[in-house]
Amino acid sequence: MVGSCLWNYPPLSTQSPYRFEADLYRIIRSGDDGIVFPPIYLKPAHKKYSADPDLERIARFGVHVRHILLQNRHSEEIIDILNLCPNVENLALWIVHGESDHKLMPAFEGLQRLKCLSFDPACLQTNVNFHERNTPVAFDLPCFAKITHLDIINASTTWSRWSKVSVMPALTHLALAEVVNQQLINRVLKECPRLELLVLFYLDSGDLGEGVSQSQSDHRVVFLQSMSDPFGNWEAGARGQEDYWVTAEKIRETSGARC
Repeated sequence: MVGSCLWNYPPLSTQSPYRFEADLYRIIRSGDDGIVFPPIYLKPAHKKYSADPDLERIARFGVHVRHILLQNRHSEEIIDILNLCPNVENLALWIVHGESDHKLMPAFEGLQRLKCLSFDPACLQTNVNFHERNTPVAFDLPCFAKITHLDIINASTTWSRWSKVSVMPALTHLALAEVVNQQLINRVLKECPRLELLVLFYLDSGDLGEGVSQSQSDHRVVFLQSMSDPFGNWEAGARGQEDYWVTAEKIRETSGARC
């Protein structure tokens, strides 16, 4: 299987400029690597944190957008773009600036086809007191009900914070990036029996986390080294090519065959 969420594209149409541009807008990418496509800003210069999206152009082709990656962007910009792209199925929000918790959620609720999500859930809790940051993330809300692939950035070892992933009805693939321990791994596997794959990222140092062994009894657990080019990996998946989800599935299948 190639492509994490099974995206199939028709060939680019040569019949009309509109159809060609609509195909171009199936993927929106704007990150710190300096690559921005297609044209989504009013000025060529891409500024960190703040920029003026070309909302008129995005509104024209927003229904054709299926994949969005936005990194280091202000919440207002993100909300404006999401509100114009109701058919997004694959969304990555990496570093969100500004108070966003009460504003982002309505934008999420408008994404009725969302299946793959990569984000730091802290963007939904910007007004939460620091000492309350272990309160459960509201993954039981309807806007998360169709998500099959969830990538949590800046994960912590506290199960209570992530406990509501266990009630996400469609979730089959979960990735945790940052600090984990064996207790958290065991709890996730126990509370999420429908989970098919648990991906855990580790750094170059090889440290897997407190008490975590490379050899796991449950073949659903797969360790991957942190990616050197997360942007390229995300885009590969968006274009139906192999991304880290597919790589992890191959490792799981090999591990399962040995059991």
